[in-house]
Amino acid sequence: MNQEFEFGPIAQGVYIALLSLTVLIPFVAPEYFLHYVVFLAFIGIALRPFLVKTGLFNLWDSIGDAIQLKWDKKYLDKRASDIDRQIELEKYRKSRVRDPRLPKNW
Repeated sequence: MNQEFEFGPIAQGVYIALLSLTVLIPFVAPEYFLHYVVFLAFIGIALRPFLVKTGLFNLWDSIGDAIQLKWDKKYLDKRASDIDRQIELEKYRKSRVRDPRLPKNW
């Protein structure tokens, strides 16, 4: 489905946690602070346009849709077979002539 690109709640939470850790990075690893800030800037500003322009978002979206359709089809097929089985069992239960293959208290 062609929907607008949006980060999920987990990705947003991770990004907010990384932003809050920016205060501690100069004390823990001062040699990586500049790399860390550039990384956060890339994620915050350039990641969304990068994914959209390269087509990776559309690829991921189409793969997710295909998987979802497969799961839905599998569930609907199983549900249809369950309903058919229930109808057949009810037919045997409500019949006046008992099938000799069925148990006594059926």
